[in-house]
Formats: sequence, C-alpha cells, structure tokens
Amino acid sequence: MIEVIGKIILGLGLMFTGVQMLSASLKQLGSRQFRVLATRFISSRGRAVAFGLGSGAVMQSTSAALMILASLISSGTLNVSQAIAILNGFSVGNCVLLFIVSLNISVEVMFIVGLCGIALYLIKDERYRTYLLIGLGLGMIFFGIEMMAAGVKPLQQETWFTGAMAFSRNYSLLSIMAGLALGFIAQSSTAVALVAIGLVRENILTGPQAFLFIYGAAIGSTMFKVMLGTAFRGTSRQLLRFVNIFNIFGAAVFILLYYIEVYLHVPLVMALLNSLKLDLGYQTALVFLLFNLTSAIFFTTINGPLIRWLASSFPPSEEEDLAHPKYLSEFQPQDPDTGLELIRLEQTRELEQIAAFVSTAIEKHGSADLASRHEAFKSLAREVAASTAAMAAMPMSTQTAKDHAYFQTRQALLDQLADSTASGMKIITQARTYPSIKKLSDACMESLDFLLNFAAETEKTNAPEQVRTLLDLSSGNGPSMEQLRKAYMDSDSLGSAKDKGALLDLTIIMEKIIWLLNRFYSLKTVRVS
Repeated sequence: MIEVIGKIILGLGLMFTGVQMLSASLKQLGSRQFRVLATRFISSRGRAVAFGLGSGAVMQSTSAALMILASLISSGTLNVSQAIAILNGFSVGNCVLLFIVSLNISVEVMFIVGLCGIALYLIKDERYRTYLLIGLGLGMIFFGIEMMAAGVKPLQQETWFTGAMAFSRNYSLLSIMAGLALGFIAQSSTAVALVAIGLVRENILTGPQAFLFIYGAAIGSTMFKVMLGTAFRGTSRQLLRFVNIFNIFGAAVFILLYYIEVYLHVPLVMALLNSLKLDLGYQTALVFLLFNLTSAIFFTTINGPLIRWLASSFPPSEEEDLAHPKYLSEFQPQDPDTGLELIRLEQTRELEQIAAFVSTAIEKHGSADLASRHEAFKSLAREVAASTAAMAAMPMSTQTAKDHAYFQTRQALLDQLADSTASGMKIITQARTYPSIKKLSDACMESLDFLLNFAAETEKTNAPEQVRTLLDLSSGNGPSMEQLRKAYMDSDSLGSAKDKGALLDLTIIMEKIIWLLNRFYSLKTVRVS
C-alpha cells in the first residue's frame, strides 16, 4: 500500500513539476514577444482574439498572460476591452496541451525526455536550454500521468476502492468537490484536467466523473485567483474579475447541462461526445475545449455590457490616473511641434506630482501613499520619455530640434528630481524622530513644500518674475540652504552620532533637491535667452 501511495504522489509530483517547467519555459520564451505583439494586434477585436488564440497555444500560462496584460493596462498601452478579447482567445489556445497529452506517444516521449536531459547536461547556452526545458517539461507530464495511473491501477483490485468509486459515481457532487479541492491546490484547471485524462485512461474515472472533475477545478482555481486579487488595483482588477467570472460561468453552465442531460434525458454534451466515438482521453480534452470555447463566445458577445459593468464596479485608482498620459493621446506623428507642446503639458503634470510627494508624506493625500505616487510618476515618465525619443526620427527644423533636446534634458532632470524628492521625504520623516533636529526637519519639509508647489505654479504661468524669484529661492545661497549649513556647522552641540548622521543626510538630500530645482529653471532661462 505504501508503494502504491508513493507512486501516486510521485506521479502527481512529476506531472505538476512538468506543468510548471513547461509553463515557466514557455513564459520565458514568449512573454517578451507577447508584450510587444499584444500592442500590435488590438486594431480590431477579431485580431486581438486571434492573437490570444495563438499566444495561448504557445505560452500555456493564463496567470502569466494576466500579469502582463494587467501591467499593459496600468501603463495605458491597452484598455480593458482589448485585454479581455486577448484573454478570450488565450483561454481557447490554452487547451492545446491537453490534446498533445491525449496522444498515444509514450515511446516517443522516452526519446524526447532522454535526449533533452542529455542535451541539458552538455549544453550551457541559455538560448537552447529553454527549448530543452520545454521538451523535458512535456515529457515529465506524460511520465507523471503514467506513474500516477500505475499507482492507482492496483487499487482496482481492492474491494474498498471499487466500492468507493462505485459510491462516487452515484454522487456527482463528490467529483465536483474533488476537482474543486485539487484546482485550488494546483492553482490551475489545466493541471487538474491532465490528472483527469490520466485517470480516465485507466478506467479509474468514468467520462462523466472526469468532466465534473474539470468543472470543479475551474471553480477551485478561481477561488485561488480571488485571493490573488489583493495584488491588483484599479482597472487591473477588472481583468482579474473577468477571469473569475469566465471560469464560474463556464462551470455553472456545464454543470447545469450535465444535470439536465442525466435527469431530464436531454441529449447534450455527453451525447455529442459519445456520437464522435472518441477515446475517453480525447473526450476529456474536448470537454475542456468546449468549456473554454463556450465562455469565450458568450463573453465576446456581451463585451459592451460586460466592460461597462466592470468599469462601474472597479473604477480606475488614483495612481492609474496619475500614471496615464493625459495629453499625449492627441499626439500626431507628423507634427513634432505639437508633440513637443503636449510633452511640455505632461512634464507640467509630472512637476505637480512631485510637489504632491511632500503633502503625501506630511499627511495622507488622497488614496495614494508616497511609494505608489512615485511608481505612478515613473510610469508616466516612461511614457513621456518614450514619446520624446520617438520624435527624434521625425523631420524637424533647427529650432524644433533644439526644443526637442531641451525637453529631453528637462525629462532627465524631472526623473532625478522625483527620485531625490521621494528619498528626501523618507530622510526628513526619519529625521523628525530625533528631538534635537525635529524643528529643523519640519522647516525643511515646509521649505520643500513651498518651493515645489511654487515651481509647479510657475510652470503653468511661465511668468518671468516668478522664474527669477524661484531661481533666487533655490540658489545655493538661498534661505533654506543657509539655515541648514548653519545647523551643520553647529552640529557639535548635538548629543549623539546618530543625530549628527541624520543631520548630514538631511543636508545632503536638501542640497541635491534644491540644486536640481535650480538647474531645471536655469535651463529655462538659457533657452529663452
């Protein structure tokens, strides 16, 4: 009995390891291209679905696709409707693995695993090792299923086991619950479907039991994704909620069809499969395909109402609004002068966001904390920098080329200013915990709050007198730096080395922030002159 249990556990371990290895290798191979190509196949819903179909067959990892699409939505590259169209196709393409495993190619798999294992030992080039890991992962899935089936097969001679299986055939809910539990543990309905294929091959599960097993696994994997939802915020949660609804809808429909067919004797899914006279392994793979295809067709049909409901239920977060470009959507590639003006407007928004770092550190500012505001700024900055870089290939006049270089330099300074201000807020907040320099730290916080907000206002008005005032205030001889230098010169009066270290950190970061702000507006005066 111990040997039997050992074989079953070994088989499951090999199969799940194979699934993980295959998924990780395919993800590594395809995720970068997936990210690039996803933005090229969104011109129509049909193209997006077709792209999802192909990428699902290649990547075999809905979780990876979900994370990539969520990041593309957060950056404003895709909208939710486009991402959902891709996921509809992806879920169908994801079924290819089950049909491959359903093939009777045990001998061929031995050669694949053996050759891949030998090659992995001999080859050190990572480009080729990824392909070898794909072959090895696929082979481990085959061997895992066979090992699991070999472990369960002797149990068919045991009276208690045959009785338990006969009992479970009479209570369909047990098959659903078993699939639900395994789906939650494995975090993948595909992996559970592979287990079902192995068990029906050895006649351990009947066809209907295997089908219910798959439906339950869809619910179980969804329960895990609900827990995963805490990692998503704003619009990205719309995508996660869609995946959950997709699985729950498919499970509900197919479980209902099962009971209608069994108790009302209406020929439906099982009658269709029996008419095809296919091997039970193929039937199980086909049920998984029908399950995903039905949900994909349904949600493609109701795309409009679905998107509106998701948008009202999970509106964009404050961070997403900050991270998305507001003006660059109007950019026309053939008009660089207009493009530069739009970039100027986005850079004004960036400066306003940096100014908000201070008020966020002082007290809660909206729903976002300092870290999330900084991340939102970096997302927006990447979009602005990418648009500015793309303009370099456009034909420009001499003056436009100079303006282009000016805005590129401004963007680099804004990036440094944002990083320094975020770091500065942490340093000042820490310095405020030292009684000996708390008053000075508060003064630094107030000075930065005033200077950055005054800079953001100056950027809007572009008034020459405000620019001159700001340059005076942010000069090395300005009141803020004079106060800090005096305090540092008197640091011998501080009680401990920690206090002196905190004061030194405070002086350095303040000097850096003020210098960057002064450099930013000095650049403006040079351009005007």
